[in-house]
Amino acid sequence: MAEPASKEKSQGWLVFRWALKCVPHLIPEQLRAEKLTEIIPVYAISIEPGVREEAVQVLFRTVRDLPQSRFAVMRGMANFILRIRDDFPLLIHTSLGRLVQLLHSWRACIAEESAEYESQNNRGWPGKGSNAGTVPSTTFRPGDSDRSNFDPSGMDAVGLIFLCSVDVQIRRTALELLRCVRALQNDITQFSTKEASVQPPTFVIDVFEETGVRIKL
Repeated sequence: MAEPASKEKSQGWLVFRWALKCVPHLIPEQLRAEKLTEIIPVYAISIEPGVREEAVQVLFRTVRDLPQSRFAVMRGMANFILRIRDDFPLLIHTSLGRLVQLLHSWRACIAEESAEYESQNNRGWPGKGSNAGTVPSTTFRPGDSDRSNFDPSGMDAVGLIFLCSVDVQIRRTALELLRCVRALQNDITQFSTKEASVQPPTFVIDVFEETGVRIKL
């Protein structure tokens, strides 16, 4: 009885792994943001290596291919990390490091999209007559949608929470997270056409640097 049950479970994981390969593209629109990004991080720590690997790839594919869902991915990952119990420091450290990787991936996407935008701008946009080779007035730069979606305060809060950890590896990764949040916000601002209508945010890492606070790592 044990062998058939084990085989059935193995086949179930295989089917689920192939289902993950379809995410986020072959799924209903309403699942693309909140529900999906809250569920996938759980499988990114699955005991089944194939499922774990594919779930991680889902997160990166979503960041790469769905700009409107990028912050939802970060928020889902952050919420998952906050639910991990303190007596699992390795899991916290691994997941926090993955959040940092996802933020780096977001930055890379903005840089790539901006380079493509500038290339098209330099070559001229397709058009007819007097409009040929000109950039339409309604054209948005790559950072515009990111600017409206990204809320750095939540990510800053996660970094600050884990900066208080007793685990030195977690503290180091939390500090890297704080720096990455600021860098991402700077990238979004740089590559956006919108004028800043409010005072630029003050980041936790800014406060540490301005006050000369030394973080014991």
